[in-house]
Amino acid sequence: MGWVPAWSDFGRMRRSGSARVWDALAATVFACGPWWWPDERVCVISDPPETLVTETAGNLDEVRPHCADGPAVRYRDGWELHFWHGTRVPEWVIADPTAAAIDREPNVEVRRSAIEHLGWPAYLEQAGMRLMATAPDPGNPGFDLLLYDLPRNERVLVAVNGSVERDGTRRRYGLTVPGHLDDPLAAAAWTYGLSREQYSQLLHRT
Repeated sequence: MGWVPAWSDFGRMRRSGSARVWDALAATVFACGPWWWPDERVCVISDPPETLVTETAGNLDEVRPHCADGPAVRYRDGWELHFWHGTRVPEWVIADPTAAAIDREPNVEVRRSAIEHLGWPAYLEQAGMRLMATAPDPGNPGFDLLLYDLPRNERVLVAVNGSVERDGTRRRYGLTVPGHLDDPLAAAAWTYGLSREQYSQLLHRT
């Protein structure tokens, strides 16, 4: 995308002998805004989007595209882009997230976004998971580990991230674990390559 130096630098650049180039660059910016991509012999120029939905997150007030009920970016010709908290996702994640679609999705970040949008309770119910056991997470005080049984001799451990995200929240995530594990602590330990006793002594995990 085309960017130009701060306007305070233009006087110095014009005096360097490149006045015509920089004047042309300034005219392009005034005419097109930032929606252009210059190359050595070709320059792509685009209309700005008619819809641009963003959110502000994190301690640095990061601005990122996000829309929970439609496209975050839409152009006048109908081309749309969907985003969930800054992650680009297919339309179905926003319009119709289902457990079946989530289970078919190979991209981990897309799956995570879809589960967040659908909600963990709805996802677990649609996926046919049965809650087997819960236990306080010693590596993440104040949060529980939840172990669910799947119909196909697998189990899913649902935990809360030990680190705070940039938007100040803690994300919940699910990990597939072997079907013989029936203790949430043992399942969490397995994901780290630890024994149940070792994991139970953790003070904090990330």
